[in-house]
Order: sequence, then C-alpha cells, then structure tokens
Amino acid sequence: MKPVASCSELTRSTTAVMAGATTALPKTIGFRPLAGAVDLSRSGPSTAALSLLVVFVGATLCLADGPSLEEARLRWLHGNYDEALASYAELAKDAKLQVPAAIGKSQALQSQGEYDKALEVVEAALKDHPAEAALIARRAQLLYLRGRWDDALQSANKAIDANKNQLLARWVRTEIYRDRGDTAKAKEEVLWFIRYYNDNDVTNPDDLVLIGLASLEHARWSKLSDQFEFVLNELFAAAGKPTKGQEEKTYWPAEYQAGALLLEKYNRGEALDAFDKALTINPRCAEALVGKGYAALMKIEIKDAEGFAERALKVNPQLPEALRLRADVYLATGDVSSARKELDRALKVNPREESTLARVGACLLLEHKNKDYEALVNEVLKFDTKPSEFYYELGDRLEERRRLDEAEKAFKKAAEYRPFLAGPPSSLGMLYMRMGREKEARELLNKGFEWDNFNVRVSNTLKVLKHLDRYETLKTEHFELRYDPKADTGLAYYMADYLEDIYADLTKKFQFKPKERVLLEIFNRHDMFAGRVTALPDLHTIGACTGRMVAMDSPYAQGVRKPFNWARVIRHEIVHVFNLEQTNFLTPHWLTEGLAVNNEGFPRPPVWNQLLGERVPAGQIMNLDTIDLGFIRPRDQLEWNMAYAQSQIYVNFLKDQYGPEAVGAMLDAYRDGLSTAEAIKKVCKVDKAEFEEGYKKYLQGETEKIKGGKPVEKARTKADLMKALEKEPDNLDLKAELALATLGSDRVEARKLATQVLDRKPKHPKASLVLARLERLAGNIEKERSLLEDALDKNNPDPQVLQMLGKIFYDANEFPKAAELFELGRKAEPLEPEWLQQLARVYAQLGDKEKQISVLKDLVPTDADDYEHRARLGRLLLETDKPAEAEKYARQALEIDIRNKEARDLLYKALNAQKKDAEADRLKKLLEKSGKDSAG
Repeated sequence: MKPVASCSELTRSTTAVMAGATTALPKTIGFRPLAGAVDLSRSGPSTAALSLLVVFVGATLCLADGPSLEEARLRWLHGNYDEALASYAELAKDAKLQVPAAIGKSQALQSQGEYDKALEVVEAALKDHPAEAALIARRAQLLYLRGRWDDALQSANKAIDANKNQLLARWVRTEIYRDRGDTAKAKEEVLWFIRYYNDNDVTNPDDLVLIGLASLEHARWSKLSDQFEFVLNELFAAAGKPTKGQEEKTYWPAEYQAGALLLEKYNRGEALDAFDKALTINPRCAEALVGKGYAALMKIEIKDAEGFAERALKVNPQLPEALRLRADVYLATGDVSSARKELDRALKVNPREESTLARVGACLLLEHKNKDYEALVNEVLKFDTKPSEFYYELGDRLEERRRLDEAEKAFKKAAEYRPFLAGPPSSLGMLYMRMGREKEARELLNKGFEWDNFNVRVSNTLKVLKHLDRYETLKTEHFELRYDPKADTGLAYYMADYLEDIYADLTKKFQFKPKERVLLEIFNRHDMFAGRVTALPDLHTIGACTGRMVAMDSPYAQGVRKPFNWARVIRHEIVHVFNLEQTNFLTPHWLTEGLAVNNEGFPRPPVWNQLLGERVPAGQIMNLDTIDLGFIRPRDQLEWNMAYAQSQIYVNFLKDQYGPEAVGAMLDAYRDGLSTAEAIKKVCKVDKAEFEEGYKKYLQGETEKIKGGKPVEKARTKADLMKALEKEPDNLDLKAELALATLGSDRVEARKLATQVLDRKPKHPKASLVLARLERLAGNIEKERSLLEDALDKNNPDPQVLQMLGKIFYDANEFPKAAELFELGRKAEPLEPEWLQQLARVYAQLGDKEKQISVLKDLVPTDADDYEHRARLGRLLLETDKPAEAEKYARQALEIDIRNKEARDLLYKALNAQKKDAEADRLKKLLEKSGKDSAG
C-alpha cells in the first residue's frame, strides 16, 4: 500500500526554513478556543521517547565563549563522549566557563548512562553558582529523568524564579504536571511556550526543540493536527540546520525528534531517514538507534530490532528506551522472564516511567499474577491521577501478545482518562479491525483521524474500509464472506460450501466451535489485503488470521503473480481461528502452525525435506524453547521454513506417541494458562526433557524416510572434506566426494582426484560421476554414458548417477530404459518429486495412461499450486472411464484456477458421466459468476 495522500500524511518539507541562521520563523503556532478543561497525556511509545530525550542547554553560551567550548560541544554532538569529557574538564578550570562546562560534562556523562555522575557534576557546580538558572534547570531535568518529581519541580520553580524565560525549567515543569495528571497546569505551561515563541525571535536550536515539544503536546491535546507539520518542517528543521560558520548539520537532537514524531505517525520510511541523519552526525546516538529498532518492530523484524537495542545499550547501558526495546523483543518471542529483567533495570533509572510500568503490567498479566498487577496499578495511581499512557502502552503490549480482550479494556481505560487524545480510540479501532468488528472500528478510526489526520496506519485502514464498501457480503451458517462482486462472486459462492465442510471437519477434530460467525475477506488488490492485516504497505504473504477474522488475496488479485491454491490457504488460516479462540489466544506458534500445516492436506514441500536432510544430521534443529523464534525472528527464509517443518513433526510426534487426543488436551492446557513444560507434564505424563529426547529420535526417523530408510549423511563443505581427508588419506569415498565438490572450481584437480579413486576402485559412483560430467563438458556423450552405465549398481544406486543416465536415455528416445532408472530413483528417494516429474514425462511419451495416472496421483500432492498436472490427471481419468476420480482432480484444479474454462468443463463432464446432472447445472450457474475466463 502506498503511504496515504499528502493531505493526511506527516512529511518533511525539503524547502522549509532554509533562509539562514538568523532568519526569524513565521509566527504560525495557533490557538483555538477550547470549551472546558482538556485532559492531557502523552500519546504512546514515541512520545515517551520524546520525553526522555536529553534537551541540551547552554548552547548559545558555549558557542559564544570561543572555539574551545564550541569544540567540546561538537565532540559531544559527534558522539566523541570521552573526548568531550576531557575537554569540559579542562575548560572547567576557568572560573568563567565553569557553568557551561559543567552542563556539557553532565550531558556527555548522561549519553553514556552515568546519570548519578551527571547529577553530581551539576550539584558540584551549583555550590559555586547557586543562582545560575541554567544549572538549576539542568538539575531539574536530571531529577525528572530519575523519577524524583518533587525535587525536580522544586528545582524547576527555583530556576524560573531566577529567570522566567528559562525554557528547560519550563519544560520540566510541564512534563511533571502532565505526568501527574494536573491537566490545567500542564496546559498553562504549554501555552506559555507558544506565547514565548510568538513574542520572540527564537533561533537557538535547544529552545526551538523545546518549543517544538511543547507545541506537539498542545497539538495532541487540542486536536490541532496541522501543527504537527509546522513543528516538523519549521521548528525542528530550523533547529537542525547548520549554524553560521558550519558547512554541515551538527545538531542531531533535531533530527532525532523529527524521526520520533514521524514514527509516532507510522511514517516509517521518513522516520528512518531522520534517524539515519542523526546517526550520520552522531554514530553513537543511542536514542536514534532505539528509534530504528522500533521502526524494525513495526515490520515484525524482530532480529533487526534486537540488534539496534544491543547497539544502543553498548553506548548507554542504562538507557530506558533501549531497555524497553529489548524487553519488547523478548515479549515478542514470549520470553516474559527476560523481559522483566530488562524492565527492572529501566525502573532503577526511573521508577515512575509509565512506558516501563505498562510493560511490567503486561508481564504480570501474561504470567497470571493478577494481584501483583492490581498492586502495580494502585501504585501508578498514587503519582498519576489519569494514567492514560500506562493503559495505552499496556494495551499495545497485550495486543501484540494476542490478549485481545484485555487489550480492549486497557485502550478503553486510556480513552476514559484522556478522552481528547487521538491515540486510544485509534488503537482501539485497530484492535476491533483485528477482531472483525469493523463497524465499531470505523467509528473509532474516524474519530481518531479527525483529531490526528497524520497517522498513517489509521489513514491506511480507513482506505481499506472504504475499499470494502464496494464489496458484497455472503453469509453462511458459520461464515461471513466479503468479496468483490465484479471479480470474485463465483469464487465466494464456490468457497462458501467448501468453508462449511472445513468447519464441520475442524469442529470434530478440536471438539470446539467459535462463538460467532468467522469473517473472511477476499481482496482483489494485494495492497488492500496488506493494509487490512498490518495497516502498512508490505506483507509478503497471501493469507492471514488476525485473531477472529481471516483476510486473503483473491487468486486473481492485483499484485499476485499467478493463481494459487486458495483452498489450502483457507484450511490453514481457519485452523488458526479455531486454535486461537479455543485457547483464549494462548496457543504457542509451533502448535497452531503445526496443526494448520497438517490440515492443509499436503505432504511436506521438497524444500522442507531438503532442510531436514541437511540440518537434522548436523544437529542444527530447534527445540520447544527456540522454535517460536523461527517464526518470529528467523535468520533467513530457510530457518522460517525449518520452523514450519519441525512444528508439523512436533504435532505428528505428539499424536503418534501420546495418542490423537493429546492435541486437544494440549490446547486445553494452554487455555488454562499452563506453560509448555507444565502442559507436557499434564498431558504426556513426562517432563519436557524426556519429551524432547523422544522428539529427536522421531525427527531422525522422519528424516531417514526422505532417503528411503537410509541414514542421512551430514552435508560437508569442501574445506570440511579436505580436513577429513588429511586424517584419512586412504578414504576413497572422501576423496571422491572432494572431487565432486572441486568440480565447479578446479576441473583439473577434480579429474586428478576422481582418477585416483577409479584406479583403486573402478566404477566408484561419485568418481565416475565427476569424469562423466567432464566428458559431457567436452561433448563426449557416448563416453559419459559408458562411465555412468559402468557405475550403475541397480541394487544400491547412486541417485545422481540415476538422474544423469536416465536423462541421457530420455534424450535418446530410449524411454523404457529411462523409465526403469527413474523408477529406481523413486524407490531410492520416495519423497523426492523430481523422479515423479521425470516419470510423468516418460510415460506420456510411451502413451501408458495407467502408469501416468499412478505417477500423477503421487506427484500432484507435492505442489499445492500445480494446476497443469491436476488438469492432465483429470483428463486421463475421464479417458479411462474413472469419472468419480476425475471429478476429484477437476475440483482440485478449480481450487487453483476457478476461472479456468478447461477445469470447469472437465468438472461438468465428470459430473455428467456420473449422472450428477443437477449438480453440474448448479455449478455451471455458480461458476459463470467467477469472472473472466482464463485460458485452458
């Protein structure tokens, strides 16, 4: 999905405020009359990050006092913190520079997480300069960041008494009033900033950022969404531009703030650009690294998010935002215990940070520690009478963990405490979309968008709802289908019967029925499907269950390359609907994915078998503690596939070892809140370690089936083979394997090694294979054939020899010989579809319909999206007077391409041949609605 239109997307102007360092900004921060009191709060994670940003004071003083102070400040701004500390320590020896030096030193210490030392430096300087407003304000800021609000407020008031225009002190006071729930005083402070800006020529970057932060709060509280763009393109842009005498930007806080604001509005792309600009200035800007981490979390790029958190913590080991990011990574993977450790560290820095406390609350609810959670809420209420942010963040964390009902309560509570904020109703609307409650969602999203029309996710979701307005609804007993009437009417009606069959099957298997009709939406555009599922542009899948509804692409959707097996997608996703609701959304990934894959009705894909064959012998497998990470933060696509393969085998092991009823019992155990170890103990009567040992043996057996019962050899690299051969120089098998591995890089060496093997062991298959390939490269096909024929052992054939020799026979039109070899390969590797594909070609050339049918019946299940072979199988079955079977495969073909005229005609003929004329007529009328025919 493209980002929303410019009228409703917060973007950065490239031309705003670039007229020079001393140019005054236009006075456009506006007021709108407000009736009654306005409740105030921060609006979510990104705003919390804003509140913790170190606002840097004393910049003008530093720059005005000469190059030494300027150089020290630049070293700090560029992330050279130790050099900055040394410079400030030297500068502090000059009595005239003690104040800016102390402030600069405290900033450098804070950037590295030395909060106590930063405060000590400021308090030491205050002994000599007790009336210096900038120092007092800096003390207030540091105390606020540690949660010492009473002391911070006292210092802020003292600084303002000394200098009524001390902006940092004003901002600290604003934050404290806001966080305590004192809405009237907070609003008064915010309006002071706006008046100050409108009455003064403000050019200092520190002041511009503070005014920007205050203006953002005013915009959030007063529904002045146009002010977001002003702050971004005027205030932050002016603060970040080069000052006089500088060629490059050096003030990274302005870029960071711009990124934080853009991220708050889910404008991920421009947010990343802003964070990158901050990091270009300061490669050690921990705050910007955290921003990039949260941008990664938006796309569920868990591994990248974790990496950014680690990088930030190397710079500042105590940065609360980074600790929360790492906690969120742990929560995303279900590791509540590790998340709590990170949050406890963050609370030591600031025990009143509601962003942190909300995550602690989520952990307590996830661990079913309800009394501890209630105590936590009571503690929050002692210092914040309107803890909207606490509940807002809590709702986000609970929704991420699929605790939808509890998330709903949290968002409602956040909205109750701060009824004028756009965040809570917008998030509640997004939650209702996930739950399939679109009517309620639309009302809330419209409200949120009216108050803040720059939220990309809200805008995108409203676009999806508007798109869905053109769709029609088909209701069955247990489903509600929404579809494009111009493109997918036939698909929807054909799918309706199919869905009820699935429902009956799953109800029987799981002994459970969802409470309400399941909503299924079929999208005619992939971007709209992506928007429905994530409200953001990119989604590299074609079907998804969001909790209580299923969305999928039409097989003919714009953006889908070719038709796919829509029936398989439905079977998979509906299983998730059952499992999630049956367990109150507590089932782990591995169990529901394994069950969903099994219910697709197809054998493991070849790529899964290949992975099992490579990784199981090497010991590169996941266990129940790590397998969910394969879905959530896989290292690559192969690990993601491996997670699916192992999950399916876990489910099969559970059923085979402990009985079919064990699956339902495990689901019940998860519904009751048991951990995996507790569930296994209750259901299987063994501990988790014993269960895992049994699974490993079962997995090894499954892997051996791939090679026809033979032990699977561990895959070895060329370097591994060379090292092994050094230890066993007379091992001819190793030498032949090395020759094969060397063939692509050094043909001379490969020939040498293969010849050495054949001199001692004639007809060695791998050595013969090497020489045969060399002969083919030289154009000596007869010599190649001779070498392979000599190497062939029909009682124990080498698959590669069979494959090469079989293709030689096929190309020479010696089809019976080719068939014989491909059948040997099929026997040697029964789960490898390549042999079936070759046999289908051979038997077609031989005109042997019965053998074609036999092979195709084994072949088509290996590829759910293979239309051509299903259609061919249906034709052959009709030609051999097997109409009932022909009907089965004609229907399978339609499950891939329902518009295909050939498949439809094949189905009609199969039905008529069985005297099912009424059914044929019914389907003909129905399928005529399926849209434009595709080629047969």
